[in-house]
Amino acid sequence: MDILLASTFRLDGLNRFTRGGGLGLADSDCGGATQYVWRQGRHDVVVERDGDSWKVVSTTTSRLFGPRHVLYEARHKFARNAAWDVMACVIRASRNEDEGVNAGRDAARWMVERCVPNA
Repeated sequence: MDILLASTFRLDGLNRFTRGGGLGLADSDCGGATQYVWRQGRHDVVVERDGDSWKVVSTTTSRLFGPRHVLYEARHKFARNAAWDVMACVIRASRNEDEGVNAGRDAARWMVERCVPNA
């Protein structure tokens, strides 16, 4: 029950499930959502546009759902490198290569939908 309450508490702005159990943002137009979020259990991987680069952050909580710990943070000039980074972070978090590939594809699709020229 605690996991259910904690996970619903963190569902800020998320409104659809992506393939494989992670959560992502539903946005089909070019100007809506500001982040792509993959979430499974205690792990979050977030991609967002930060100026002229893409920022990828992987975070997790402790067993008692304490403060978030940043496991990995990187900035990429090109969207394809950020998508590769999302794939690697998801594989590391989920220990499932198929889940990582699907998350990388979804992140790349989201970046293209953002209508950014270097995607």
